[in-house]
Order: sequence, then C-alpha cells, then structure tokens
Amino acid sequence: MRLDMISLDALRTFEVSAHELSFTKAALHLNITQSAVSQQIRMLESRLGYPLFIRLARSLVLTEKGKILFESISKSFYEINRTLNYLDEPNTQLQINCLPSFALQWLMPRLSTFYLNQTNILIKLKAEFQELNHYQMQTDNIDLGIRFDPDGQTDLHTEILMDEYLIPVATPQYLKQHPLFAAGHSLENVTLLHDSMPWIDAPQYIEWRTWMENAKPEWLTDLGGIEFNLSSLAISAALNHQGVAIGRTALVYDDIMNGNLVNVFNLPVRSRASYKILYAEEQHAVIHTFLKWLKEESAIYCKNRNVCFDL
Repeated sequence: MRLDMISLDALRTFEVSAHELSFTKAALHLNITQSAVSQQIRMLESRLGYPLFIRLARSLVLTEKGKILFESISKSFYEINRTLNYLDEPNTQLQINCLPSFALQWLMPRLSTFYLNQTNILIKLKAEFQELNHYQMQTDNIDLGIRFDPDGQTDLHTEILMDEYLIPVATPQYLKQHPLFAAGHSLENVTLLHDSMPWIDAPQYIEWRTWMENAKPEWLTDLGGIEFNLSSLAISAALNHQGVAIGRTALVYDDIMNGNLVNVFNLPVRSRASYKILYAEEQHAVIHTFLKWLKEESAIYCKNRNVCFDL
C-alpha cells in the first residue's frame, strides 16, 4: 500500500481515535461529527484491507495492526509538527514540560545561564506533571520533558538526569521550639509535611516512609501530618515554620546553603525515584544543545550536593 493512496486527514482521524479509543471523543477533538469520524475510519480500513479497531458495545480496542500503525503515525505527526514549528519561528523555540516543583526550585534559577549563552533559543517552560507520551508531546508541541518517577514506563526516549536523596528539613526556629525532635528522640507535637503525589500513583506518605524505614523505623507509626499536592508547597510550609518537610535534595539545597532550612539529622536516604529526561529519539540540534547544558548543570550540582550531604 502506497502512502499517496491514503488521505492524510484519515490518518489524523485514526490517530486521534486510537488515542481516545472513542469516535465521539475524537469528533469533539477534531471538531467534526461522530459520523464523519466513523466514515473516515471505515474508508481507511477498506483502503488498507484490514480492521484497525475492534468495535465493542461501549468502547473501541485497537487490533494488533492498529497498534502498530498508531505508534508509527504518532511519531511521524510529532516530527512533522515539530519541524513546521521550527521552520515557522524567526528564533528557535524550545518547549520544555517540567515538574512544577523541580522547575521552580532547581531549573528556573539556572535557566538564565543557558539563555545568556544561547540568545537565539527561546525557552518556553511549562510546569505540569501528567504522564508524557509521543501523542501528548505532539499535541502540546513539547520538545523535552522532565519527570520524577521510579519506573519511567513511556514510549519516549528516556535518560536519567540525576538520582535523588531524601532528608528532613525545618527552619532553625522550628527546631528550637522542638528540641526533642531536633535531638532525634521524639515526634511529639511535630507536624510532618508531605508531598501527596511525588509521582503519579505514588503510595501515601511514600517519601517520609522511605526515609523512616532506613533512618528511624521506630517512628513509622507516626506518619500523619499535612499533605500538599506539590513538594514546593510542603517546602514553603516548612519555611514558614509550619512543620518538618521531607525534602528532595535538589529542591532544598539552596535553602539549606542559605541557612533558611536545616538538614536536621544529616541522614540522607536514596529516593525510589529519579529525575528523567524524556524526548523523541529524533532530535533537532537545539535539543542537543539544551541537553548538553542541562547535563553539565546537573553534574555540577551533584558534585556540590554530594559534598554538602556526605554522599
């Protein structure tokens, strides 16, 4: 089957339908009728000579050939879309999709050093933490993603940017008010501050639990506290003397060095998750340039971190 015998619109309709697994949702996304979606899919299947979907009573399931075609055209549309955006801009744009807390506490303070040396590259940084795949990156014009998770199950190319360690942090004022905790004796009257979702579907209290299992197992019965949906909010609460946060070193390093927070016990515990870079395997030169800078910054930070926390 030659490509020039297949409508580009039909392939796009198939891609959206395969992602949504619903002709109705695909029609809303494409701003056409549901019957138009169904007709395009039927014509495409007729032209190809094999079914792409198994039609169930209330849902769609991709056939094996449908899965293969979906993966291929998702990558192709992503590359076409990225190339068109690249050619359309007077300066090169780089769309980065990053975890909110990592963007705020680690990446954003360092970005100016990149821009000063690469003034022709316009950085667009968007803070989100949903899962990323080829389809999502194509739809949102994302060039590069940064995520924090233990698994990294995705259809994108994945590289580990850096590992992470967990440490309890609090202000000097809070520790002065809770001397038994500061001495490692008791959690009495201490408020633990949690990131409720360090990664998608993370177990409750996972970061404090991981640290206690390795450093203070006798405290595991006192895991309650206040939960926030962002680590940066838990850190902000700690900075406002509201309790003790379980800090990822990348997010609290600057505040510790500035004296705003204290590394209470100097007992870092390796996190189950690490920071990962996600991107399509085919890259423009601008992504190579940014990745080189990002890895250099990460190496400098990790060297300083390891000295600071005796790793």
